[in-house]
Amino acid sequence: GGCIVDTPALVVLIVGVAAVLAASIVVARSRRLRADDRRAPAPRPGLIEDDPVTAAPTGLTPGMVDALLNGETTSRDVLITLIDLAQRGFLAITALARPDRPAHDWVLTRTARTTGGEGLHGFEHFLLNQVFVGPDEPVMLSSVVTSTGRALPRARRQLHDDAMDRGWFQHGSTRADRWGRAGGLVIVVGLVLAVLGVIRVMATSHWSVMVGPALIVVAGLELASLGRLMSRHTDEGAGTREELLAYRRHLDSMVPEHVLVEDAPAVLRDSLGYALAFGGAERLGRVIEQVVDRAERWGTTVDLDLGWFRTPGGERPVGAFVVAVTGFVDAGARLADERDGQF
Repeated sequence: GGCIVDTPALVVLIVGVAAVLAASIVVARSRRLRADDRRAPAPRPGLIEDDPVTAAPTGLTPGMVDALLNGETTSRDVLITLIDLAQRGFLAITALARPDRPAHDWVLTRTARTTGGEGLHGFEHFLLNQVFVGPDEPVMLSSVVTSTGRALPRARRQLHDDAMDRGWFQHGSTRADRWGRAGGLVIVVGLVLAVLGVIRVMATSHWSVMVGPALIVVAGLELASLGRLMSRHTDEGAGTREELLAYRRHLDSMVPEHVLVEDAPAVLRDSLGYALAFGGAERLGRVIEQVVDRAERWGTTVDLDLGWFRTPGGERPVGAFVVAVTGFVDAGARLADERDGQF
């Protein structure tokens, strides 16, 4: 005995290895395509867009960018929403820091500006009403992020639900369902073979016959996960997404020479939240700073209206200001991910 090859078990093992390899290749390819979607479009120097998109799609807030592009939301999106709300006059943020050190926490204060008639989304109402008791009742960012009330995770779910209700995604997409069904079928085959394998084990005590069925089940689980990786945009969602990516190209290609001095405050106000979502905020800050420097050389002072985010040491160049705002988002997201960490 011992040297006789168990042919059925060997066939199942070979099929299992092949299934896992095939499923892994398909999943890896889907992940790569999805990563390409998330990556910034390559700058195309010298290329003039036929009809450049100079504003984000109507009704899409900076906090929704991730949801539209990737179908998911993170704590970072909620922190970007706090910055967006502060810029729009609903909050004031003050960084706490020792001299020449990065901020270690931030104080958020609700302003007297009311939410009525402002066209706020549900998740924005939720954040303003759940996190803040009222005007002049300051809260620390660290306590908001780690609070037992879990306002941040609830706001993130609300943001996700609001974005999903916009009609950008197909509910129960057929392509995703097909992969789910295929994965389920492969899992069932693997489980049936596993049951047969157990019967063989009881007769022969050779546990090796279980390896093939286990691999087939793993392959099924991988295929079933493809449903989540598939892009499931509706026509409206795909159109909005293309518009958003065109706006991203506009931000990525913005140069100081193309920004009029009188437009600088509005460009910063309208673009900062989206630049934070795209990861290009510091570049935007440098562009606006060069515009301001150019104006000041000509004797013109530019009021960028940055009072909503105060840092120790008072006024600072807009480039450094944007770095400080990015620090707020990065640190808050890091703390939210750690849940029990400290700044």
